Amino acid sequence: MEYFIGFAVGIIIGAGLAILLGKLHARTGGKQMEEAFASLAIKALDDNSKRLGEQAGKTLEAKKELIDQAIVAVNERLTRVNKYLQGVEAERKKEFGSLGASIATLAQTTGELHEVMASTQRRGAWGERMAEDIIRTAGMVEGVNYTKQSSDQATSGRPDFTFKMPNNLAVNMDVKFPLQSYKAYLDADNEEAGAAALAALTTAVRGHIRAVAGRGYIDPKITTNYVIVFLASEQILSSVLGNQPDLIDEALGKRVVLAGPMTLYAMLSVIRQAAEAANLLTTASEVIDLLGKFTVQWDKYNGEVDKLGKYIDQASRQFETVTTTRTRALQRPLEKIEQLRQDTAESDKTE
Repeated sequence: MEYFIGFAVGIIIGAGLAILLGKLHARTGGKQMEEAFASLAIKALDDNSKRLGEQAGKTLEAKKELIDQAIVAVNERLTRVNKYLQGVEAERKKEFGSLGASIATLAQTTGELHEVMASTQRRGAWGERMAEDIIRTAGMVEGVNYTKQSSDQATSGRPDFTFKMPNNLAVNMDVKFPLQSYKAYLDADNEEAGAAALAALTTAVRGHIRAVAGRGYIDPKITTNYVIVFLASEQILSSVLGNQPDLIDEALGKRVVLAGPMTLYAMLSVIRQAAEAANLLTTASEVIDLLGKFTVQWDKYNGEVDKLGKYIDQASRQFETVTTTRTRALQRPLEKIEQLRQDTAESDKTE
């Protein structure tokens, strides 16, 4: 900007010199005026160029200092950014290493779980474990509210769990965990394969319902009229009933109640409360019987106390008679004897 201002000033000075030289040329004329004009113009241009050069040099030097300062600031910021990026990279590598270890552990756990679930007996034990967790959550205690059959000693003639009911009755429960069929349904590659796997899963559940219905888990003398079949997954139960809605009616027709984890929890809560209410009624009856027996004994006790009171009252009156009338009757002869003694003693002294 300063360079252009100087250039404009030079042009103005040159124009003024041109006018001045024009006037001199008119007065003197000729070659001398031209030489004088040329000399003045060259000098003015040299001075102007020198001044412009100095100003431009100063301006460039100031701008160079500003640019140097800006470069230093940029370098400092780049250094800080570089350190921050190095820290972020180190943290990322650390977290990535932890994530890799976690993924490896998860993969190992998944493999172990797959091996466990590959065994029919282990799947049964897993389902029983889930059932027992729900039973404990419902507030039941083994040996008090229910009994269970160990998976190691399981037989088709005995239910997995038996819950105590009022009036000396019980309700039996069998555990089913068709994980393999459900896994095939989840792993299906297309809709057709999924429909076929779901149909196979439904068939497996229906077959288990029929098998349980024929095992003699219902005995009107000692059990309720229904047996519970626990499917250890809400997803499995909902998938089966969604594919075959009338399966639940078919199960009820065979006196089998299908239950998932949430349904089982609700059932067991009702069973526990019913058993506690029955126990409370039984205890209340026993208390009433005891109160009746207590009343009889209380009446007898009061009768004996009345008799004792009469005896005490009679003894009190007898004691009063002894301490007053009889005592005074005995005291009078003693007083007379004492008086005779005193009289005899005075007679002896007089003689």
